[in-house]
Amino acid sequence: MAKILLIFLMPAYVLALTNDELGRMVFFDDETYVIRLVNGDMLSGTISMIDSDASGTFVKISSLIGQAKVYAKEIDVVNSTEKHYRHRHRGYIMPTAIPVSGDHFVSLMEGVFPYAGAGIGQVVSITAGRSLIPGLPLSDQASAINAKFTLAKSVNGLIEDGWQFYALGANVGWLNDVNFMAHIYGVATWTGKRTQASTMLFGKVAGEDTYTIHAGTLTDPFGLVYATGSIGAALSLDTRFPEFHDLHFVGELWASDLSKPSNTMLYMGLRQANTAVAMDFGLALVPGPMVFPLVGFAWTPW
Repeated sequence: MAKILLIFLMPAYVLALTNDELGRMVFFDDETYVIRLVNGDMLSGTISMIDSDASGTFVKISSLIGQAKVYAKEIDVVNSTEKHYRHRHRGYIMPTAIPVSGDHFVSLMEGVFPYAGAGIGQVVSITAGRSLIPGLPLSDQASAINAKFTLAKSVNGLIEDGWQFYALGANVGWLNDVNFMAHIYGVATWTGKRTQASTMLFGKVAGEDTYTIHAGTLTDPFGLVYATGSIGAALSLDTRFPEFHDLHFVGELWASDLSKPSNTMLYMGLRQANTAVAMDFGLALVPGPMVFPLVGFAWTPW
């Protein structure tokens, strides 16, 4: 029993950096860094020097409260602002043009849709998931696979410290095992210090024009009209609140068919994120009109 308790209690203890680990790090004068201390506090700013004294290895960081001297034994994690936020490759649902790269993740959406994503270099990003809704037979579940290829990255001359990314992708999905559909898309993302915005254009290239959706005994079968050849668009916005290091506003606007403006969904929510986990909570407005909550949890352990 003692061993079992120890296993569960171990994650509660945070290990600080060693003097050697901090001493081997390289910092750039024009880069902004985020330091998470072992007590949970956060500091952000430029690191002006790294040195050591009788108390150990330390860095000096210039933040809003002035210059602070922080020792290795006080630091849990230090990252550039870009690497600190590991979910730039996605909004809530919509992929951005930024690659997953090394920010591989596993996630759970709405408590019933597990999915995972992985990156291959700076170009290829793969995500896949399948619903596990209680009470539904496996044949009535939903599945999705997405492949994205980030083809270009360059400096965004309109925004200080900004970048622009461009990607092409394709995805396939099943609403029940027999209701297949496929899309291709192009997406562009522009980033700034705290904000990134993306725009996507997509088209349905395979599948039926009408579907009959089954949901086991949860509800009667119902019809869905979504013609092959439909062209849609989506927008997403992800911005960090200036007062917080880890709290973001995330919004998305989807139009599945530009010829039918009523087929539009709006999502607005909050994301609490650090280098290990991200939690989303928001509200979606869908045709009807209906409003319902959306929640998500993502883990980036690697």
